[in-house]
This record gives sequence, C-alpha cells and structure tokens, in this order.
Amino acid sequence: MSLEEGIPQKQQQSWVEANPVLANFAASGVSVATGVVLTNWVDVIKVRQQLAGPQARNLAATCWHVVRSEGPLALQKGITPAVARGVLYGGLRIGLYTPMKSMLGAEGGQGGLAPKVAAGMLAGALAAGISNPTDLVKTHMQKGGGASGGPFAVLARVVRQEGVQGLWVGTTPSMARAALLTAAQCATYDELKLFFVRGWGWEDNLQTHFTVSALAGLVTTTVTAPVDMVKTNMFVNPQLYPSPTACVRKIVEQQGVRGLFKGWGAQWARQGPMTTVIFVVNEFLRNEMGMPTL
Repeated sequence: MSLEEGIPQKQQQSWVEANPVLANFAASGVSVATGVVLTNWVDVIKVRQQLAGPQARNLAATCWHVVRSEGPLALQKGITPAVARGVLYGGLRIGLYTPMKSMLGAEGGQGGLAPKVAAGMLAGALAAGISNPTDLVKTHMQKGGGASGGPFAVLARVVRQEGVQGLWVGTTPSMARAALLTAAQCATYDELKLFFVRGWGWEDNLQTHFTVSALAGLVTTTVTAPVDMVKTNMFVNPQLYPSPTACVRKIVEQQGVRGLFKGWGAQWARQGPMTTVIFVVNEFLRNEMGMPTL
C-alpha cells in the first residue's frame, strides 16, 4: 500500500453543503416564482377590488369586467416585475427563514412556536424592505389605466415624479405584511406538519405537504388581508395616504372595518393555491438538492 493510499482523503463538499444559504435562496426563489406565474391573474383582480372602494364587485364579476373591457391578457399585467419580485422577495423571505429559525434555536422541531414566528417576521420584513420597488412597479401595472406602460416605464415615471425614494413608498405596510405573511405561512406550515407527522403519524410526503400548505394558506390570507389592503392603496395613491395610520382611518371611515378585508376572496383564491405551490415545489427541490425538508 502506497503512502498516498494510506492517507484518508477529505470528502469533497457538494455545492449545496458549501453554500446552504444560497441553496435555500435558490429553492425558495424558484418555488415562489412558480406560484406567481400560476396565480398572477388573481393578484390583478385583488388589486382592482382593493382600489375600487365601496363600488368593488365580487371576484367573478371583477374578473369578467377586466376581461371584457381590457381583454384576457390584462389578467397577466405586471407579470414581469411579479416574477422578479418572486425570485428576490420569495428567495429571501423563505430562504432566510430556515437559517434564522436555526439561529433562534428552533431546529428539528425544537424551541416551540415563538422562535419560528420571530424568524418568519424577521425574514419577511427584511425581504420586503429590499424588494419594495419591484412590488410597487407590479402594483402600478396591475391597477390598469392607459398610463401604466411596461415595468421600466413605470419605474422611470415614479422616479421622475417622486424621486428615487418614491420606489420605497409604502414600505412600512409592505414590511408589516411580509412579516405577518412569512410568520403565518412558514410557522403555521412548520407547526402543522410537525403535528400531523409526529402527532398523527402521517408520513412526510406529498399528501402531507398539500394538506398542511392548504391550511397554512387560509391562515396566511386572513392574517395579512388588512395590511395588504393598506399596502396596495399606499402604493397607488401616496398623496391620499401619507401614512399607514391615515390610510386605515380613511378606509374604515368610508367602508367600515370590513373594508380592510376587501378582496379577501381574491386573496384566498391566490394565497391558498400559491402557498400550496410554494411549499410543494420547495420540498421537491430540497429533496432533489439533498437538503433537509422544511
């Protein structure tokens, strides 16, 4: 036996093992972007409902009005910035959830619900703050009207009218929504999957992922609906709503408390399937990449 054969060789790390944060970002970004492509049409309807005020119609009527007056392709308005946001925002908020959860001592089903909620809120708020311009451009394109144009035209118009800081209008409700969304979505999925697998003896498989993600989508929609309403209105009408508090006050005065949940049906029609797509695709990609499940 030669000297070289007697020396144990160091096992080479895979790219995933060497770059766990980037691997999390990649799997999360792709899964969220997939969900965005499949549900953007519902997002367009939701935005139209939220901006219509007391005259807002239901989901089906709003959809028919958009198609009849603008054509079927209008339901895909804002798809380019939506996908870009999905990769950046989704990659960050879900990609950072797992490492942040581990940092807070909630790895492997340990630590309880509180650190998972904290990890979700931190990851979501950070992701929304960074990606706010893509969200703002997407919303401007989805609201309709002849002046929207393409993503770069909207970007240039916002900067010209409001300065670069205008790209971060509505950041406060956007970050609040993302914090609540990620905490509700990820922590609920995490806890429910743990409950079904450990408590009821379910296997960690596709059926479990579908069931748990569908329930997580319902919780997420309800928790984030009021903040999403405020965010949309501040994005489109910053002159009317100088602060989140002023926006909430005006909506409640004109539409009552129920006005804060305007578009809930469209939100659930989007957030329910999207949450399912995100987690099912994410779990699949993590499995293919040799990463642990969420």
